[in-house]
Amino acid sequence: MTAPGSEVQVLLATYNGERFLREQIDSILAQTLPGVSILARDDGSNDSTPQILEDYGRRSPDRFRILPTVTPTGSARDNFLALLHASEAPYIAFADQDDVWLPQKLERQMNAMHGLEQRYGTSTPLLVFSDLRVVSDDLTSIAPSFWSHRRIRPHNIHRLGRLLMENVVTGCTALLNAPLVSLARSMPQTAVMHDWWVALLASTLGRSSYLDQQLVLYRQHENNVIGASNSAPPLGLRGRLQQDRCRERWQQSLVQAQELLRIHGAAMPPAARFELEQLVRCDASSSPAYRLGTMLRRGYFISKFPANLATAWYLLSKTG
Repeated sequence: MTAPGSEVQVLLATYNGERFLREQIDSILAQTLPGVSILARDDGSNDSTPQILEDYGRRSPDRFRILPTVTPTGSARDNFLALLHASEAPYIAFADQDDVWLPQKLERQMNAMHGLEQRYGTSTPLLVFSDLRVVSDDLTSIAPSFWSHRRIRPHNIHRLGRLLMENVVTGCTALLNAPLVSLARSMPQTAVMHDWWVALLASTLGRSSYLDQQLVLYRQHENNVIGASNSAPPLGLRGRLQQDRCRERWQQSLVQAQELLRIHGAAMPPAARFELEQLVRCDASSSPAYRLGTMLRRGYFISKFPANLATAWYLLSKTG
């Protein structure tokens, strides 16, 4: 379902996004890169989102197509997965429904993608991603850099131990080539989010590059699925919440590693497969000292020091 002559197809997943949707679509259609088209799929909205999509489909049939919704998926991850299965473009980008893309976003990312292709070949799964500027409803700047705001270290895309614990790729900044899209179509239900899964695929089976540039105005509002808030719970709740969150995060990371091994382990380079196997062995070990030592050796850390302490305590104290 690729528009004739299009090179980059933007996958737009929507759900009750009427408030900011037109601004998002207009910013995609205004990209300086030639040959950009949009494939949109709505996940059962009960506002005017479907009508907005249909309006763009009528006005720009050569650049805007809508994937029919048979049954709502109930999640952004699965909505994007349906779009991944439908796209046949040589390159795809993910789009949320409430951001604004700067005009040169895709042009700069494609330049980086071509650089990766020259270095590693067009048959290698490749990923390019970038930073964002955090803004309010009316696009007033909240933080000039999402990476700095959230203490994200993009170079961790090349450090699998870190990437297993914390995603560094924000979906709306990601550009994928066709070989990576092909791998992403096997995304399991246990994947936390589509962008984290894609990052893990690129880290273990392909190559990636990041642009230290803010190419998206990342709008924060009350309806965001995943936002940029750094707000903390009341002091009395922090200890318990920290323990609960670290336990949940560890289990999510473990399951993703297990699924990545199950689906793609045989095709991985030995070093990547070894990293994943180490996480599985760490969790299965009956020795608290081994679990903690593995965490420290393999770098199973995230960007927040208190959370790392909570994870260390969890690994020392877990019994099952």
